[in-house]
Amino acid sequence: MENQIKLMKKLIKAIVSGLGYELRKKRKPSIPGNSFPSNPFKAQRQLIKNLNKTDIYILDVGANKGQTARKYRSQFPTAEIYCFEPFPDSIAELNRKFSDDQKIHIVPKAVAQEKGIATFYVNERDETNSLLPRPSSERRYYPKSAKPKETIEVEVTNLDEFLKESNISMIDILKFDIQGGELNALHGAESLLEEKSTALIYTEIMFIPHYEGVPLFHEIWSFISKFGYSLFDIYNLGRATNGQIRQGDALFVSESVRNNVINKYPEEP
Repeated sequence: MENQIKLMKKLIKAIVSGLGYELRKKRKPSIPGNSFPSNPFKAQRQLIKNLNKTDIYILDVGANKGQTARKYRSQFPTAEIYCFEPFPDSIAELNRKFSDDQKIHIVPKAVAQEKGIATFYVNERDETNSLLPRPSSERRYYPKSAKPKETIEVEVTNLDEFLKESNISMIDILKFDIQGGELNALHGAESLLEEKSTALIYTEIMFIPHYEGVPLFHEIWSFISKFGYSLFDIYNLGRATNGQIRQGDALFVSESVRNNVINKYPEEP
């Protein structure tokens, strides 16, 4: 009987593999109180919950059509969420989706180091729009369906000045998904970082260029580590057909979160 089960498993695995999929053993369910959430948004909620904060502020930089804002709203029902998005079609969709939520604020601007007007590169898939153009001299690692489409001019702000103008001194989560513009935007938030005024930084990271002059993961990590932020976890890793790791999302935590939340968990068994 045992041999028949083994043979059946091999047969199923071969069939699944032939269809282009990979069969893996299902993880055991998490035991409440004995494990940390593997979902990045639930992980952020858990970390913030342990800070015993009441008023939560979240900056969603690169909001697109509100996909991430919806996830944050589900985890933080009363948070003030600021959605930064420069693409007109996406701005219209954000306004439509969140017209009844008075605590979601739409900021129709791109975010970078300096304020002003900039060229915005629009691609066939609007979630890949960027202040950076697609690379012209390297292997194409982005999907063909996300090829360049057109350029437009957009208004740009930086976070330090925006927070000052908005009279916001502390934020809890700083989220970036701006397609290669993350490091440039972080340079425009140096005062925020120096003052340790954000608890978490959740950002898209790239391991291989998808845009011209795009900073890679190690450059972002190196920059924010100077302000005392350390890596907590990496999520949503994607790979190319040649096996090259392409991109993902990283969660960095402040020294305060590291010392007062993470290091307070019991030692490993």
